[in-house]
Amino acid sequence: MAMAGYAVGFADFTCASPISQVAELLSSRVFGGIGFIEKDVDGEHDLGTLTLERDFIGLQVDLFGEDGVYTLELGTRPSASVSGVDDVSDLSAMLKQQIEKLEELSLSCPG
Repeated sequence: MAMAGYAVGFADFTCASPISQVAELLSSRVFGGIGFIEKDVDGEHDLGTLTLERDFIGLQVDLFGEDGVYTLELGTRPSASVSGVDDVSDLSAMLKQQIEKLEELSLSCPG
């Protein structure tokens, strides 16, 4: 059986609500009720980071940000089955489509 490659995705967005309320909204409307919990931060992001309690369809999902500017990242966990960059699927467009459906959130332009 062929193994799936690595999938990643990210979306930057804005929302006037605090991160806890953004997490509740995403949990209920995008991630099937899977709740977010605080994530142990390893220095990669110095902002408060939340993560889904468990993977969503095999994807690890992280939410971080502050002051109304947030980033949602998702990705499969590293796997020995991935042999190179050709095995990476970018799910960012799909993730951004889901965020666009939520009137409380607004996609922000990079830069």
